[in-house]
Amino acid sequence: MSAATRRFQRPTPRASRNGNHRNASRPSAHPIDRVALLAHQLKAPLSAINALAQGLVRRADRLSTNDIRVKAERIWRASLRLDELIDTILSYTRATAGGIVLNPSEFNLEELIRRTCREQGWQEPERPFQLQLRGLPEIVIGDPILLEQALVIVVSNAMKYSRPDQPIEVNARKRGGMVRIVVKDHGIGIPERDLPFITQPFFRGQNAKSLPGTGLGLSLAWYILKLHGGDLGVESQEGHGTKVTMLVPETNTAGISYSI
Repeated sequence: MSAATRRFQRPTPRASRNGNHRNASRPSAHPIDRVALLAHQLKAPLSAINALAQGLVRRADRLSTNDIRVKAERIWRASLRLDELIDTILSYTRATAGGIVLNPSEFNLEELIRRTCREQGWQEPERPFQLQLRGLPEIVIGDPILLEQALVIVVSNAMKYSRPDQPIEVNARKRGGMVRIVVKDHGIGIPERDLPFITQPFFRGQNAKSLPGTGLGLSLAWYILKLHGGDLGVESQEGHGTKVTMLVPETNTAGISYSI
């Protein structure tokens, strides 16, 4: 296997609706370990919000307007992180229960991509975004809410695992009946030994365990793309960044039955 690997399959144990399983060389995390991980990830932003809010209350009369603005912004960022975590956990729970179904409609995919990058960029104003969107169809049929959630997961991961001064590259173009969206960062990358498992629920790369995250995001994004009849692939080299490719069908109205 080369240092940079492309994957459009998940070689981890999955019970499909017809009862088939895939083999894997790594065991899943124990349920108690998973609960502890989720509790820890939820507690971190809550603790930050608590500490910052207490500081504002106790020192309000001695803080400058700029100090208050800085603390308020940190509270806002922590609350966004908490909201993202809760949304991911709830979506994962629905996915495992088969409760996520497509609500297809017509929408403009280029508009969705630009809006998502713009809104994610608000969280890191100094972060450069480089967009190249070429030849995209005017109308795509799919579930815009789910596809936006998948794109938010991929873009926020690119931001999380790279420095704020490093650019995020987002390229999209139509190929056949598919739209290929590629999100590339220049961050810490993924160790080669971890790549085959990176979309397994709760799995986290060895070099990312000290950073916030549940290990659910890419699994959920993969699931959403599969529901649309698309796919998600990852190329990465440790220390040299990661490239995630999302394949989105131009038209999907029925949805495909998949288990996470």
